[in-house]
Amino acid sequence: MNEQNLKAKPEELTQAEQLIDDAKVREAHELLNNFERKKGLTLHDIVSCHLLECKILHQQGLLEDLVKFAEQTYEESLGLGKSLLSIDALMWMARALLWLYRIEEASDTLTQGEELLKTLTQELPTDYKQREATIVFLKGLVYQNKSDADRALEHLEHSLALREEIGAKLEIAKCLIFIALVYLNKGELDRALKYAERGLALAKESNNKFPIAFSLNIVAVLYSNKGEIDRSIILYEQSLAIFKELNNKTLIANVLNDVGGLYIKKGELDRALECLEQSLALHQEVGNLIYIAIVHDFLIQILIDKGDLERAQQHLHDLEQLNNKLKDKKTNLIYLFDKALILKTSSRARNRVKAEEIFEQLLEDKDLSLGLTIGALINLCKLLLIELRITNDLEVLDEIDPLIARLLDIAEKSNSYWVLAETYLLQAKLSLLTFNIKKAQRFLTQAQQIAERFGFNQLAMKIVNENKDLLKKLDLWEKLKESGAPMADRFELARLDEKMISIVYKHTDLTTQVTVEKVVISKEKKICLVCRGEVLRFSYICECGTIYCGNCAQALTNLENVCWACDVPIDYLKPVKPFKEEEEIVKVEEKAKKK
Repeated sequence: MNEQNLKAKPEELTQAEQLIDDAKVREAHELLNNFERKKGLTLHDIVSCHLLECKILHQQGLLEDLVKFAEQTYEESLGLGKSLLSIDALMWMARALLWLYRIEEASDTLTQGEELLKTLTQELPTDYKQREATIVFLKGLVYQNKSDADRALEHLEHSLALREEIGAKLEIAKCLIFIALVYLNKGELDRALKYAERGLALAKESNNKFPIAFSLNIVAVLYSNKGEIDRSIILYEQSLAIFKELNNKTLIANVLNDVGGLYIKKGELDRALECLEQSLALHQEVGNLIYIAIVHDFLIQILIDKGDLERAQQHLHDLEQLNNKLKDKKTNLIYLFDKALILKTSSRARNRVKAEEIFEQLLEDKDLSLGLTIGALINLCKLLLIELRITNDLEVLDEIDPLIARLLDIAEKSNSYWVLAETYLLQAKLSLLTFNIKKAQRFLTQAQQIAERFGFNQLAMKIVNENKDLLKKLDLWEKLKESGAPMADRFELARLDEKMISIVYKHTDLTTQVTVEKVVISKEKKICLVCRGEVLRFSYICECGTIYCGNCAQALTNLENVCWACDVPIDYLKPVKPFKEEEEIVKVEEKAKKK
């Protein structure tokens, strides 16, 4: 029998769905339980009731339970013959599998649903398109999990078009949110934010609590990437309040994990630790093993930073046991990374060598995540700097160059402004080790402008203090240069220690990181050459066409008063301090010493 000829949905199920959307889970459960006790229910009614219970399990993050219950509901639905409700059950199963990172199983389930849908062409066009849009949407998430951004975007945009045809506002909102995530991964942060904010607005119109909370969560992620940490924390807290209403322990734990990461950036390690320990307890309660591994990873890194190696070692032990149980490659990569971190803290050279070998091994793995790639590169740089301090051999800097080049490339492509600011700060420190004061000042200027532009207030203050410290010690640096001071003394004067190196990047012979490619991008996209942010209001455009935002133009005027691309003065009424002239003087002095 064609489903469109069946009786309308019972009133109890309509009421239960509204209660679920309002995050009134207990009331919805009670209503559905009472409904199931009624006599004379059709199989269609029972399956429809169970699909609503699938929705509750999804909103509460009970993913393993959802997989089992959705499979059971699918088996029940087969008694209806070829039915759209069978597809709905398969889609709930696929959603849960995606959240559990069981990507291939999710893909197979979607294919099963897709094949079934092809046999149901007699259904109402709206009902058919609704299921087609869901399948295409979830396939987009599969490609997103496989890091295939282009195919993910293709499917999500197709789903969006279908949902716009049938006017499904809430489903449109979901498409927009996940399209935003794809653009985030592609490094198009501003574009991502436009999609996400539009999706959040539509979700709020629907008054459906779960999509609102999820949308708030994604917008928070985007603002944290823009460097607006305090704003991001506020949005996370708003989403957290709704997830608590829903009693979704998985997403509560995930939000706490993300907020903990933001407190790390703010330098508030105790608050970060508190959030992460709460996150770990919730994931352990629910039994989300993959997530437990991720939180152990965060905790190990924080505890190392705090110098609590005993507790860090305990978390590594717990992670090792979990890794042996899961036999999952991603978890194994996390475990190896954290094992190397612990080895790196050892005072024994042979343990540091083992750590170096593990980091190099990880970088050869094509499945290594972006975060672990950055971490491995950073820590290899740290190990080389330890070697430089001990050996006094400047050739070690040549080994750091390719590592930092790769890090800088990642930072540029992903629009990671925090990473860029830390990069330039480290470049300043490394420039001091080779007595290149001018280069150090340029890097500090660039780091400060980025930190201030994107709201990294604590980092900006740290850079300001470094700049002040450098100005106070200019005479000391000159004396060290003349005496050829050992590397240990240079490290001490540059305040280059293990805790300071939260991100290690580049020592390079490039003058100011100005390349032809960057100048072209600056001109075409109206991106400031210094802070790498979009130029929106006041700007300075040099004769060569290079663009600077107002703040950076002023900073350069105070520093050297020349364009970094062509050396033309910015303010002709003020003196200039050409960068190249000082470098030439340094070279002449070096030649004279050799003679």
